[in-house]
Amino acid sequence: MKPFFAPLRRLLPGLLLGLTLLVRPAAAEPPKLILTLGDDSYIPAEAVKATTGAETKNQLGERDVMEFAVIVLSNIPYGVLPPTVKDRLPKFLSKGGSLLITGGPNSFGSGGYQPVASVIPFEIRAERDWIAVPFKAVIPLQPDHPILQGVTFRTVGNLNDMNPRKSGATEIARYSGGGTFDLFRRRIGSTYPFPLIAEQRVGHGTVLGVAFDLGREIRDGWADGTRFVQNILAYLVQRSPLKQRPQSHWSEVFSEWQDACDRKLRRDPAGTVYWESTAADCRRELTEVGYPYTDLVDSWLAERLIIAKRVERGELSEDKGDQQINELNRRIHTEAQQRQERTH
Repeated sequence: MKPFFAPLRRLLPGLLLGLTLLVRPAAAEPPKLILTLGDDSYIPAEAVKATTGAETKNQLGERDVMEFAVIVLSNIPYGVLPPTVKDRLPKFLSKGGSLLITGGPNSFGSGGYQPVASVIPFEIRAERDWIAVPFKAVIPLQPDHPILQGVTFRTVGNLNDMNPRKSGATEIARYSGGGTFDLFRRRIGSTYPFPLIAEQRVGHGTVLGVAFDLGREIRDGWADGTRFVQNILAYLVQRSPLKQRPQSHWSEVFSEWQDACDRKLRRDPAGTVYWESTAADCRRELTEVGYPYTDLVDSWLAERLIIAKRVERGELSEDKGDQQINELNRRIHTEAQQRQERTH
């Protein structure tokens, strides 16, 4: 009987461990994130979190753009956006991120958004499109749209003067009695629709445009303005699959990169030219995935090259060089972990 039970006893610890893992509660998933750039004074962060579960941040910090479910560009000139946001916006949308662009004197044509005109659900037609118009009603065109639920608009008297997109966008609301007016609100052109709210799909993402200044309207007493903002953000958060990465993500990325780069640096032929070229390739690989602590990458590469050169010149034995590399790895890794903990 002994030969029969011996394998079972060897399997039993593994079976018990498997059962333990099955009943272990899953770690709480971190909340989705909303990045608000520009005027975010009217965005009720606590109410938004209560209704969507998402947290609002008004700066990237050391996070990657791809960790945000929604980006809000609120009456902010395109030229002052963080370079990372501008560079990674196409990828953000292609992966399903949601984008809200609100109107104002620093938005759309007046804000220099021509470089990203293709993602805007309106057609920009002038460099200065923020104008005053007679106070008239907002006409819902899609009254059952989720962002309009429970919302009553008041009249608007300022907006960004744009055309509806000819294709690819859904117009949700427009200004009644649209026309072109001068600074004294005198009609100077023919009547045509003023689109006010529209959305379109870009890649797998959603872009929603509001062609009036949300912050200004809410501060001026629009009773349902806050409800409208909450509706929009709830809608956009729900449509976006993007989530913040777990705290261990960048630590794992850096460790794998560190090991791979170290192996490349140990290959023949050795020498300064080869090492520096390899180090440049290694750095490029890590920055391309959005690793946030590039100064630590540079520190590790610089010190790693010094150790390699000292070993080559005979100033350090290979064993001593390996010891210094291990110490360097631990020190840089610890600093990266501490920064990541502070970020979260």
